[in-house]
Amino acid sequence: MLDSTRSLVLFQLMLLFAVVLIYLRSTTPGSLEPQEVEHLKEPPPADRLVVLVRDGLSAQTFLANRCTNVPLLREHFLHQGLVGISRPETITYHSISPYISLFSGFNEDAASVARGWLGKPASIDSIFDRCKRSFAWTTTELISRFPKIERPRELSFETYGEGITKSCSEMEDFVCRSVQRFLGGGSRLLLNSTGVIFFIHMTGVEPSCESLQRIQENVWRLYKSFENTFPDQKTAYLFTSNLGDPQTKSEYTLAVESPFFLWGSGVNHIKSMPGRSFAANETGFRLPLHVLNPPHLTALMSALLGVPPPVYSRGMLPKGMLNASLRYEANAMLTNAKQLLAQARRLRELHPKRMPAFWLNFQMMDNFLKESLALQKQRRFRALLDYSCNYMPVLIKGMDYFKDYYRHVSVMAVSFAGIAWIYCLRCHLTVGKKSRNQMEIQEVISSKRLVYARGFHRLLTVVLVIIMMLERIPLVVQAILLVPSLYWRTTLKILGEKPKMVCRKSLISTTLLALICLGGFFRRYILAVGYLGFASYKNREAFKRRGLQFYLWLLLLLGLTVVSALPESLGCSQPGALMFSIFLTLLGPLACGVYLNPLTWLSNIPVLLAALEYILIGWHPWVMYLVSWIYLGFCALWQRRNLQASEVFFFNLSTLYTLTCTSYESVVIQMLAMELQLALRMKLKRNESIGPKTAAHYILVYSWYSLFVIGSFPAFDDFLDILHETCFGYSPLTYGLVMVLKLILPWLLVLSILAGNYKNLASNEREIFVRLLLMNSAMSLVLLHGITNVGPWREILSRFAEFAVVQVFPLVWLLLWRFTQLKVGSKWMSQLPNELL
Repeated sequence: MLDSTRSLVLFQLMLLFAVVLIYLRSTTPGSLEPQEVEHLKEPPPADRLVVLVRDGLSAQTFLANRCTNVPLLREHFLHQGLVGISRPETITYHSISPYISLFSGFNEDAASVARGWLGKPASIDSIFDRCKRSFAWTTTELISRFPKIERPRELSFETYGEGITKSCSEMEDFVCRSVQRFLGGGSRLLLNSTGVIFFIHMTGVEPSCESLQRIQENVWRLYKSFENTFPDQKTAYLFTSNLGDPQTKSEYTLAVESPFFLWGSGVNHIKSMPGRSFAANETGFRLPLHVLNPPHLTALMSALLGVPPPVYSRGMLPKGMLNASLRYEANAMLTNAKQLLAQARRLRELHPKRMPAFWLNFQMMDNFLKESLALQKQRRFRALLDYSCNYMPVLIKGMDYFKDYYRHVSVMAVSFAGIAWIYCLRCHLTVGKKSRNQMEIQEVISSKRLVYARGFHRLLTVVLVIIMMLERIPLVVQAILLVPSLYWRTTLKILGEKPKMVCRKSLISTTLLALICLGGFFRRYILAVGYLGFASYKNREAFKRRGLQFYLWLLLLLGLTVVSALPESLGCSQPGALMFSIFLTLLGPLACGVYLNPLTWLSNIPVLLAALEYILIGWHPWVMYLVSWIYLGFCALWQRRNLQASEVFFFNLSTLYTLTCTSYESVVIQMLAMELQLALRMKLKRNESIGPKTAAHYILVYSWYSLFVIGSFPAFDDFLDILHETCFGYSPLTYGLVMVLKLILPWLLVLSILAGNYKNLASNEREIFVRLLLMNSAMSLVLLHGITNVGPWREILSRFAEFAVVQVFPLVWLLLWRFTQLKVGSKWMSQLPNELL
């Protein structure tokens, strides 16, 4: 087993696929039914609700200067309604996420957003599904996520209409006019309707204190229009913001505060209470400042309309904000608690019943329902209100506990499988034959241990399968938990073949280099020091025979080590440094004494001159983009017999990499390539050969240092922001390919130098591949535990990218190695005498 390269690739990718499933698996409780609202003689506090959302409005702007920027609204909330701030519980991952949090009551995590990228986002249960009628003036994207919304016929625009691409104020005015046309039309048919919600979305950027005056005038005008259309005083109003934009950078904090003003039918007016407050007028009169999370507003809107909250809502109804009877508020609080209880119960049912779990069990949930119903029958509504209000945070904690229950177990299972895979790869690193007596002793001991190990493995697998089936664990989780069984079974089978494994002592250097490269993911200077030590040790004989070539190599080595202490050049825009890189690329072959054929110069000089024109003038950028893509195709497809194949390929790759740069990265990478070239040539002069083990070490250290000497994985996010400044330009269809080229072109340079100097390495492809698998699998096993699904997008994506790229690095190396052999290691060249090469 695992005799073919294809099987090794399959086993390596299987671990990556398992990790993807772990972090993309949905943690929702599945299908749930909305709670039934008890029918009371008392009607709901409001028949209709108007929600006005202004994008980009912060609480600081709204409450600045003692609310003098919103005089009309200020005169209103001095006498009625509630003013507060809304803080998101988690980081926002998508522009739609704030509206999902407001109307559905739960926060989209990174995994759900990523699943939406991979396929069509699913519709979401929201307050619009619970209401009898719902109308919205908003974007098409939001309508697609809330399909139960009705779009008024009078609204004849898509995503704010054709031609409405002017200022944000004009877009606001356009929306207001559309709403007023609707209210002046057939809206009077809704006079006797209940459970109606209107969503008015006013787009825009963060307004200034001056533009805020116009915003509040539009809000006031819409309020008066609704009051004139529905004069029964049964309309409630909520004015708020979109709760912040998607965050990508690491310096993000959760102090995103959006204002809300809730007033109208059924809304209480609280003049004083402990806690935060704000100055409401010039005299310094202060009003309470209520601090809520967006899901709490969802629960409050549901209670105002007398409808059950959305089935996946995590919102808790704030106590004391409803202007309704004690009985109504207690029943609304109980409905909210029962909806959270249904989620907690379903999540508990989806998890093992005989394994350690959260202390909130089924009996405690049943007792809550019994006691709540008893209080309701006894008409002890104050006690029912407090009991339900105090119990809901416990339910939220239980839901959070079960959300990541399987994730931690699955990560440990993949780690256990990774350990088996590393040991299995070690079995493939064979050595020479041992003496007969030593082999016989090892076989006797190994045979006995293998019998026990196989029996123990089979017993554990059978027990695990039985437990998973009895506990009805989800099939995806079952598949992940059985992955270690497959890998250990394969390892035990290979051990049964009694391979002649390398000793532990010979793995010391391999382990040390893997640790050094792993350190580069945490601190760049760790890999820089390791690179300096590795290059010096491998070329230690050169220190005894010093010459001009040696001093040039040493200067490059020390310079490259110092460069890692400088700020990251990846993602920086420095046109002057880029121009210097172009000149260095053009003059590099001449400085090294390499005389290339005219075709090579004719294919590279025009491209580099066009790049200079693009940086200095840039009259027609599309011409540069076209030239760059044509040159990429030329480098990939052009194949011509040439005695200078290695030098030509090196020059073409240097030119191609320069086209992807925005700073001095090309200078650094060419310095690294020249240092490696000089080191290998000095070894060749001393007739020193390179075995598969040493070749794998060179590939590992130089490939990873080619990345960390100029930046890191998080820096690719900055590079994406300025990708349009590269000679390839930015396009939604091609930017991914440019990012990949930025990463793998230095790797290809390293391989071309190795293949050009040591052509016999082609026969050791499998040995190099297995050792790279061993080292990178050990590195990815550590990086696996750094993957997270919370935090800014930059942190989430960079950590997963680190693990994924390390995991697939040997596979990428294999493809690049065969491509390099095609370019610089052709069979016809190996048949020529060494004097001609």
